[in-house]
Amino acid sequence: MTYPTYDLTGKVAIITGSTRGIGNAIAETMASYGAAVVITGRKQEQCDAVAAELKAKGFKALGVATEVTKAEHRENLIKKTVEEFGRVDILVNNAGVGGTPKNMIDVEESEFDHTMDADLKALYFLSQLAAKQMVAQGYEKGAACPYRIINMASAAGIKAPRGDSIYGSAKSAVIHLTKIMANELARYGITVNSIAPGYVVTDMTKGVMADEKNAAAVTKMISLRRYAQPEEIAGVANFLASPAAGYITGVLIPVDGGMTIN
Repeated sequence: MTYPTYDLTGKVAIITGSTRGIGNAIAETMASYGAAVVITGRKQEQCDAVAAELKAKGFKALGVATEVTKAEHRENLIKKTVEEFGRVDILVNNAGVGGTPKNMIDVEESEFDHTMDADLKALYFLSQLAAKQMVAQGYEKGAACPYRIINMASAAGIKAPRGDSIYGSAKSAVIHLTKIMANELARYGITVNSIAPGYVVTDMTKGVMADEKNAAAVTKMISLRRYAQPEEIAGVANFLASPAAGYITGVLIPVDGGMTIN
């Protein structure tokens, strides 16, 4: 019997939105398992700082400032990655926006476009670019799939919370898109899966946690009665990127403490 491995040695992973929060935890986790990681964020100095921290720990890292909603930035990200590391094996689509809770009656079209561009359109077209690069790298048909695309969805894409019509719709679309991508890209040795975090201790949830009454109400919806830590999402991402998950594609894994079953 061959024992499953979570090792990523020799792999090159792009993690969008990885200067902080969940993305940062994913980048450091994958680096610790041997991957060369590409750090992205809006500001080059922040990307470089995170990459430098990882290099100081003995990991391989590169920082590339990327606004994922801009086509030229997406193209530059793939280009710089290949120039530095020679290939792309893993793409984690983590970057996105949360949006401001608002009844759909009051939503402006510009707000809709902003969220959909960041949370769905950018993910779609960056995945397209990464997939093209993976296809060009080749794949031995019948062998274990060497490439991974991991999409960050959300519990909001499963539930139907009031005030989340745009964000929830975008994340629900990501969940379904993941299935279609998995179906279309399997022939090229690419698996595609998604993760749906619930409430995680990050900058995005500071506002919820700051209001004790609101925080208590949210906690009651979670079976485990606590928020997740970023590394708990990162562990699932590393599993999906690893050889241990080589026969998994097109699935959604909620990492929400039981919120979507409550």
